[in-house]
Amino acid sequence: MNVSSIIPTFNRSKVLARAIESALSQLRPSDELIVVDDGSTDGTPELLRSYADSRLRYIQQANSGAGAARNRGAAEARGELLAFLDSDDEWLPGKLELQRRLMESRPDVLFCFTDFIREYGGRQHRRSISSWHTDTRSWQEIIGVPIDYSTITGEPKSDGDFAVFIGDIYLGEMFTNYILTSSLMVRKSAGDAIHFTVGVRTFEDWECFGRLAARGNAAYLDIETAIQYGHEGPRLTDADLFTCSEARLVVLQNVWGSDRAFLASHGQKYAELVRQVKIDRIRGLLSLGRTQEARKAIAFADKVPLGYRLIAGLPSELTRRLLALRRAVRDRVSTPKSKLSLEAH
Repeated sequence: MNVSSIIPTFNRSKVLARAIESALSQLRPSDELIVVDDGSTDGTPELLRSYADSRLRYIQQANSGAGAARNRGAAEARGELLAFLDSDDEWLPGKLELQRRLMESRPDVLFCFTDFIREYGGRQHRRSISSWHTDTRSWQEIIGVPIDYSTITGEPKSDGDFAVFIGDIYLGEMFTNYILTSSLMVRKSAGDAIHFTVGVRTFEDWECFGRLAARGNAAYLDIETAIQYGHEGPRLTDADLFTCSEARLVVLQNVWGSDRAFLASHGQKYAELVRQVKIDRIRGLLSLGRTQEARKAIAFADKVPLGYRLIAGLPSELTRRLLALRRAVRDRVSTPKSKLSLEAH
């Protein structure tokens, strides 16, 4: 099965080559790498034109956001399998072949994802998927009984063997995101389920994962295949709490809130989650000093904490000063690891 690797990028010329080379080194002659330049104004065009590899396709578009860039890459892809890589991340050697062989061996699996490494300030944090999502259950409880990778692919069992978990993650994905985009491989045949939200600054990939989970089985490969790098510069999806909550509400409505069959069985869980996210949105407004908007949101929300109601009644300038003091105290005791955790989502 041929693979189309897709890298969306925006003003990442200083790190883009690392991502490109980690992908090109794993492609077969019949595979392709699509780089979608989302309106970069740095040296990205010059960098891309320096590559003479015929497998690399360079697409330029006006700045439209990470979701639109990934959607463009998926629409242009010719391969039977799509693999996404953020331009500031990197694939570990063998990543594509591990997932390709699994997808060839298990036609019932619609998409698969893996564990990954986080690197920040020169330090690596291994097995980072355990801190990426908020589900405290084991993978067997989340997805299903583990199967040895060698058993699935028919390869001889070796010391490098690892577990694969295959099953339905649709309900779980509503509550927390299990998947790093740079570890995802999906069948092109998933069609319109491969859709990233456009018009939001974050969580645009969460909608895609939810749509895929609604459409078919997922497989989690319990092995690291990618490195996510933390850095001081902005990421494509940097956002504050208010923006995150706004985007989360859009994604929830677009996927689970529009699924009548799902709501018939899990409507109460969906409604409670939406209520909680709306509370987060109010907290985000308060943290920005936007007390007037927060008061309006409180008027239409249920079970808002008393503290939020009290803060919303304060003058905006006083609210901003109090929260700035709180952030300053928090930053003094924060660590690179906690900063990375906040940045990643």
